[in-house]
Formats: sequence, C-alpha cells, structure tokens
Amino acid sequence: MKILLVDDHALFRAGLRMLLAALGKDVVVFEAASADEALKIVANDAQIRLCLLDLSLRTSDGLSLLGALKQAAPNMVVVIVSGADDNVTICNCIEAGAMSFISKSATPEVLTHALRQVLKGEVYLPEQVALDARDAPRPLLTPRQREVLKYLSQGLPTKLIARELDLSEYTIKDHIASIFQVLHVRNRTEAVICASRLLLLSSP
Repeated sequence: MKILLVDDHALFRAGLRMLLAALGKDVVVFEAASADEALKIVANDAQIRLCLLDLSLRTSDGLSLLGALKQAAPNMVVVIVSGADDNVTICNCIEAGAMSFISKSATPEVLTHALRQVLKGEVYLPEQVALDARDAPRPLLTPRQREVLKYLSQGLPTKLIARELDLSEYTIKDHIASIFQVLHVRNRTEAVICASRLLLLSSP
C-alpha cells in the first residue's frame, strides 16, 4: 500500500512513518510538507491509496487542500490527522470528503488503534462523535445500501459510486435517499457519522 503523509512537522511525519511501517507489510510512505508537494506527488503516482493529512499547514488551508486532493485523486482515501478536533471541524472534514478523523492529542494506543482501522478501510472518528453501540438497534440496510454507504464514507461523489457499482447516477441517488431515510439523517456527513457510531461500516 502506498501512503502519503502531509504534515509540515518533520518529527510528526517521522513518528507516523515508523508506526505505519510497524502496522503493515509492504507499506510505501511518501512525505510532503506543503500543499504543492502533496499535489505533485499525487499527480506523479496514481497508485497512492491513502493520504494522512494535517489540517493546519502553515502555507495552505487544510480543507482547501483536501478538496484539491479529492479532485486530483477521487479514489484516494483521505484521513485528517489534526490537533483541532472539535465537532464542527470534524463534520466539515467529513463533508469535504475525508473518510476518518484522528486527533493528534490521542494517546499512542488510540492512534495505533485508529490507524489499524483506517488501514483496514474502516471509518475512525474520535470519542466525542462516537457512541457506545452495544445496546443501540442497528438499522436494517440492504447489501446494496451498505455498498453505497461504504463509498459515501470514502468521500466518493455520486458519479464515481455509480461507476464503481456499474449503476446509473439516478439509481445511486435513490439508494442515498433511502439510506438517509433509514438512518434518519439529512446529509452525507450525518450518514457517515451515524454509520460509524452504530458500527455499520465495521467488518462483520
């Protein structure tokens, strides 16, 4: 797996690189300290599957860079790793296309757990948006709705989800509307957060 680390603190990048190498075999890590470097790396290598992005780069706005990265590589999963971890910031990141959010204030154990989930393709969100779902009823979604929800969590637009599932955009829009209705949410952000809280995106 090819992973891109975007953070302007070399020491933090080094720590993440060591941790990722310990968690997964055959992990190739690219590093960027700025938006320009990150976009150049993505443009030169279409095989990068995961980007860990610091939201507070000194030379650029993290949300703007998130949008640019998703536009340049729509299938690349972007995970925010940031010190700003209030609920509004987290929701804004998910709405902009991030798959997960990891707080820099997390303990090493929590950080390791979060990265393990991300490397498995699962969503990770901090505790303040998480829910103890042991006793919570799990909404009944069809297998197709679960597939669509998985792609929603990766920040893919409707057109790309339709392409991945070989369905029309109108069909995907219908599935998304049904998912919103079943989960009692109003938009993609709420759907991803709700699904993460109820463990709907976890492996069986």
